[in-house]
Amino acid sequence: MKQLRLLTVSFTTEISSHDISAFRGAMASKVGLENHWFHNHDNSDSAKSGFHYRYPLIQYKRHHNKPMLVCLHDGVDEAHKFFAKSTWDLDINGRRHQMGIDNLRLHQFSLQVNSQPYRYRIYNWLALNQKNFKEYIALTTDEARKAYLERKLTGNILSFASGIGWYIKEKVTTSIIGDFQTSTVHFKGHKSIAFHLDFNANVFLPNYIGLGKGVSKGYGVVKTRK
Repeated sequence: MKQLRLLTVSFTTEISSHDISAFRGAMASKVGLENHWFHNHDNSDSAKSGFHYRYPLIQYKRHHNKPMLVCLHDGVDEAHKFFAKSTWDLDINGRRHQMGIDNLRLHQFSLQVNSQPYRYRIYNWLALNQKNFKEYIALTTDEARKAYLERKLTGNILSFASGIGWYIKEKVTTSIIGDFQTSTVHFKGHKSIAFHLDFNANVFLPNYIGLGKGVSKGYGVVKTRK
């Protein structure tokens, strides 16, 4: 079992889905690029790639057309670096926004593996890189593709767990429920497939965490289903 703090803050202004990346950039600039938890750039002299390859503990979403900040684990303690500023105005894609708080909630969850599965829906899940995509489209049956995605989903859950310091000893299982939908999105200058699907997992996952690629920019958002 793992205890996880999760802070969600939604703001009063409205943005489009295309503004999430700009919201992230504006927030990082506001707090200062030396505060690396707000972005994934590694500005240290010893950095080789220029990026931190880790699960993002501060994530940027859009909820009911409003920008939302989701902070997990140590990211909760970093959030004050924005809220301590004298002004909360952000320049998002050339428009000045005053970021009043619409809703703020701090949760503490007990994460665990359960014998009974939990049901979730994941939105805009970027499950595949270029190599994975070639492997995926080479599969000839829906069953094989579903099993391939289930393995990716399991791996993404384990990456999330590792990113918050939860090292799961039990076997993690996932199963995709019913059919799934796809859409084409632009991610890092390339067209990518985003999946929207229901799944069961024997791991408890809090609402609004992200799985897969691009979670800091609002992709792969998980919500519980009844």
